Amino acid sequence: MFKHFVFVVCLFTAAFGVRAQIATTTSLVGTVTDASGKTVPGAKVSAVNTGTHDVYNGITSEQGYYNLQFVAVGDYNLTVEQPGFQVLKLAGIHVDINQVVRNDVALKVGNLVESVTVQATATAIKTDDATVSALISSRSVTELPLSLRDPMQLALTTPGVGGGGTSFSGVPPGESFNGPGTRAIDNHMSMDGISIQNNLITTSAVRPGPDAVQEVEVQTGTYNAQYGAYMGVHINMITKSGTNQAHGSLYEFVRNQDFDARTFFNLPTPANPTAAKPPYHQNDFGVEKS
Repeated sequence: MFKHFVFVVCLFTAAFGVRAQIATTTSLVGTVTDASGKTVPGAKVSAVNTGTHDVYNGITSEQGYYNLQFVAVGDYNLTVEQPGFQVLKLAGIHVDINQVVRNDVALKVGNLVESVTVQATATAIKTDDATVSALISSRSVTELPLSLRDPMQLALTTPGVGGGGTSFSGVPPGESFNGPGTRAIDNHMSMDGISIQNNLITTSAVRPGPDAVQEVEVQTGTYNAQYGAYMGVHINMITKSGTNQAHGSLYEFVRNQDFDARTFFNLPTPANPTAAKPPYHQNDFGVEKS
């Protein structure tokens, strides 16, 4: 009886974990060809994260196609090797959250001792993914003004997303956005591939500090399969994973009546020409390691 109970509990826990997990489609893809344009099967492809030195390896298919799945967000150097050809190194490839980054390469005839290094260029048009999304970079997350230091509020800066007021539960995050043709209750929020919203209402008690967030993706249409449960605004946050060098930040955000404008209720009037603004002091300070 006890063994059966433990088995049921473990099964329920595993099922809940699968439900809460949201897969990402972050990957490096491309086609390897020779100088004549013919595909090169069996070529060794490796990508090295320049910040963490994590390595992702793969082999091109019979059609010369490589696909390195679930790579972490960051900058990469890509190396392609095949006997009879020069080693090709592609530097400066940037991978954002939920992005399929394509880099097609052409190998030159030579030996493995010879190598060619090429600087990667940004793809002008995405051809591997039809998702409608906007990406908010780490610099924007850190420098843009944020109410209550909530990174999810940055969704309001993206095209097609408008304010929807506060939620019926009184909790603004997530419920306060309206996407194109959708209601705020259809929104969804995740962090590092894990759903962080409540089950019954589109709200979240999780608010990572802006200094801990690397980037934020806001999806507003043509979703991949893993986002099919909700049709509103999808907010995906990626936290900073750190590198081989120590980083951190010391911050203080100040608000008081000297910085705020007068409201309608404390404007000077003939009856009270020297009306003063009510006192208001807010200090938010701390230290974050990233």
